[in-house]
Amino acid sequence: MSVYEELSETQQFACRVIADHARSTAFAIADGILPGNEGRNYVLRKIMRRAIYHGREHLGLKEAFFYKVCDLVVENFSAAFPELAVQRDFIGKMVRIEEERFGNTVTVGLGKLSEMLRRSDFIPTPETPSPGILEIRELAKLYDTYGLPVDLIYVVLSTTYPKISSHYGVEFWALRKTTYREGKEHKIEYFSFDVPKPVYDDEDEILIDTNTDRPVVVPETIINYGDFTSIIEEDFRSLIDDELKELQRQSGIGQTQRKGEINPVYLELSNQIGSNEFHGYDRLRVQDARIIAILDGERRIDSLSLGQQGSIVLDRTPFYAESGGQVGDTGLITAIDRNGLVTDTYSPVPGLIIHKVKVRVGSFSVGEIVDAEVSKVTRDATRRNHTATHLVHAALKEVLGTHVKQAGSVVAPNYLRFDFTHYQPMSDAEITEVEDLVNRYILQNQPVTTDMMAIEEAMRSGAVAMFGEKYGSEVRVLSVGDGAFSRELCGGTHVRATGDIGSFKITADEAIASGVRRIRAITGFDAFARFREDELLIDRSLDVLKTQRDQLPNAIEKLQDELKRTRKEIDDLKLKIATGQIGGASSNGDEAREVAGVKVVGKIVDGLDANGMRQLSDTLLARLKSGVVVLGRSEEGKAGIIVRVSDDLKERVKAGNVVKEIVPILGGKGGGRPDMAEGGGPQSDKLNEAIEASYKVIETLLGP
Repeated sequence: MSVYEELSETQQFACRVIADHARSTAFAIADGILPGNEGRNYVLRKIMRRAIYHGREHLGLKEAFFYKVCDLVVENFSAAFPELAVQRDFIGKMVRIEEERFGNTVTVGLGKLSEMLRRSDFIPTPETPSPGILEIRELAKLYDTYGLPVDLIYVVLSTTYPKISSHYGVEFWALRKTTYREGKEHKIEYFSFDVPKPVYDDEDEILIDTNTDRPVVVPETIINYGDFTSIIEEDFRSLIDDELKELQRQSGIGQTQRKGEINPVYLELSNQIGSNEFHGYDRLRVQDARIIAILDGERRIDSLSLGQQGSIVLDRTPFYAESGGQVGDTGLITAIDRNGLVTDTYSPVPGLIIHKVKVRVGSFSVGEIVDAEVSKVTRDATRRNHTATHLVHAALKEVLGTHVKQAGSVVAPNYLRFDFTHYQPMSDAEITEVEDLVNRYILQNQPVTTDMMAIEEAMRSGAVAMFGEKYGSEVRVLSVGDGAFSRELCGGTHVRATGDIGSFKITADEAIASGVRRIRAITGFDAFARFREDELLIDRSLDVLKTQRDQLPNAIEKLQDELKRTRKEIDDLKLKIATGQIGGASSNGDEAREVAGVKVVGKIVDGLDANGMRQLSDTLLARLKSGVVVLGRSEEGKAGIIVRVSDDLKERVKAGNVVKEIVPILGGKGGGRPDMAEGGGPQSDKLNEAIEASYKVIETLLGP
C-alpha cells in the first residue's frame, strides 16, 4: 500500500490540491505571471496560498514545502516544456518568497484578529459576559489583505468560545439587518459568539439578554436593525465568501480590466478612409497632406477656427501615434496664413492616426492641403529614450537573469520608464552594472537597424515579443548591432546608432507590485543636466559642511550622530521638566486628586511625543504606586490621551473603558488593555474638558 493510500480522505484531497496547484504555479511563473494583487497575478497568489494552506493545515507541513513540489513539476515536465528548465531557479525563488510571505501574513493576520477581538471587547469576562460585535467585512479583510484562511479565522474564534457547540462545531449568533432592496429580505452583517438569544423590551426598544435581563452590548447604530439568528460553520464560510466577493467587486482586485468600447465615430472614419499613410520612420515633415476629417469630441465638423481645439485626420502624416509605450508626437500643421499646434497624436483604431490640434493662426477646413511637421527636438529625445529602453531590457536580462520580462513601459521625450519582473530590489552594484552595460553599447556606437519579417520568421530569429501586444502577420524587428545583445519586435521610432543616445542614467528603482519592479531613467541632455545638478548639490554640501569631497559621507554621518544625541538630550530634558511639574512637592497645585479613595493624576503635557508620554506615564504611575494616570497632549491641531492604571486597580478601573468614555469629547476614538489605553481626536481645544471628565468617569467605574 502506498503512502498516499494510507492517508485520510481529507489528506488525500490536500495532496491532490497541492499537486494540481503546483503545476499551475510552475507554468504560470515560467510564462512571466507572478503572484500579486490584481488580475491574473491575484489568481496565481490565491492558487499558491490555497495549496500552502492545505499542506500546513491537513498534512502538518510547517516548514516551506511548496517550492519543492514546484521543482518536481519542472523536473517531470521540462522535457516537453523546455522553458520550465530555463526558468527553474526563478520559479523556485518566487515560490519560496511567496511561501515565506504567506507565513508572515498569516502571522500578521492572526495578530490583527487578536487586536480586533481586544478592540471590540469581544472576550467575555465575569463583568461583561456578553461580548461585542464583529463586522463580517472586517473578518473578510483578514482573508483578503493578509491571506488569513477562513478556516483559520473560524478556528481562532471557536477556540476563543468553546462553550457552545453543535454538530457542525461552534455555534454563534449573527445579527440580521433587515433590507428590502433588490428583493432581499435579510443580510447578515455582524457576528457575536456566546450571546444568549435576546428579546426586545417593548418600552425601551433595547435588546435584552434573556439570561440576565441586561441590555446586550451592541453598537448604538445597530440596535434597531433586527433580531439575532443562529449561525453554524457552513453559514460562516458562505457569508465570509460573499463579503469577500463584494470587497473585490468594489475594489476591482482580482478582476481583469476591460478596455473601453471604441467610439463609433472612429470606426466609421476607419471604414471610410482606411489606414493613414505613415511616413514618420524616414522623415519628420510631409508636404501636401490633405485634411480628410475634423472632429470636435465625438462629432464630425467641417472646420476649426482660430483658438479652437479639435482633432484632425490627414491622409498621410509623419506623426507617430501613441503606441507600445511611446508617447504620441507633437509638432505643427501649417499652410499659407494658417498654423495649428499638434499637442498629441493617438490611434483609437489600428491604422487611424488622429492629431489633437489647437489653431493658433487662421482656420482649417476639410479638404485643404497642409504641411505636417514633427518637432525634431522632442522626436529625437523620444528616439533616444526608446532605443535605450531596448538596451535596458537586454542589460537587465544579462545582469539579473533570463527570468526578467517586460511588464510595461513609457517612452517620453524627457524620461523612460521600464517595468519588469524581478523578485527583489536591485542592489547598488546591480544598478551600476546595468548602467555600465547600457553605456558601453552607447559608446560602441552600434548601428540600429529594422527589418520587416513574417511573424514566424521573426520569432525564429530570436526576437523578443512583448506579452499582451498584438502583432500582424508582418512585423518590424529592431536589432542593435548584429542583434546578439538586443533584438525585439517594435513599431516605434529609434536612433540610427546607439551613440546618438549620448548617455544613460538610472534615476529610480522601485517596486510597483509583488514581483514587479520599475526603473526610471534619462538619456542625452537630460542625463547631462542631472550630472550638473548632482555636482552643484555636492559643491553646496561641501561648502556648508566645510569638508573635502572624499570626506562628505563621514561628515554627514557625524552630523546625524550629533543630531540624534541632541534630540535624545532634548527629549530627556522635556521628560524631566514634565515629571518635575507633576506629582512632586513643587507641583503648584497639580498633585494627584483623590477620587473615591484612589489617587488620580490628570494633566496636559505638551512638548512630548507619544513615546515620551508613555515614559512619563510609567514614571508617574511608579511614583503613585497605586492609582490612575491620565495624560493629554496636543500636536498639529490633534489631541492625544493616554491612561495608565496600576495593577491593583485594573479589575475595577479599566484603562480602555476610561479612554472610550473621554475621547468622544475630542471627536475621536481609542482603546487598549485594562492597564494601559490610548486614544485621540481632532478637537484639541477640548483637551482640558476631556481630562476633567476623566475624574468623573473613574469615580463612576469605582462605584459607591
